[in-house]
Amino acid sequence: MDLIPLDPESNPSECQFCGTHVSDDFRRTLGDEDNVAHRCLACDSRPRIQSGSAAGREVKYPDPADQPNRNRGRNVSETLSDGGVDQ
Repeated sequence: MDLIPLDPESNPSECQFCGTHVSDDFRRTLGDEDNVAHRCLACDSRPRIQSGSAAGREVKYPDPADQPNRNRGRNVSETLSDGGVDQ
């Protein structure tokens, strides 16, 4: 499966899959050779990110886009829709 950016003129500081802002450090460390993040922790699982999905590589782990409950850590249910954490 080839990853398709949201639009051809998308912002490089956003995840190309879901549009969430990603930091320069995240893009430099986990993104591709052009410092572009193809996936991020908002749309993908940590094992996939660490195996190269943020750099646009195919990885052996199931994709949360195909199996949404694969990216449901214990903190997901505690996170509010505005990005804050329930206190």
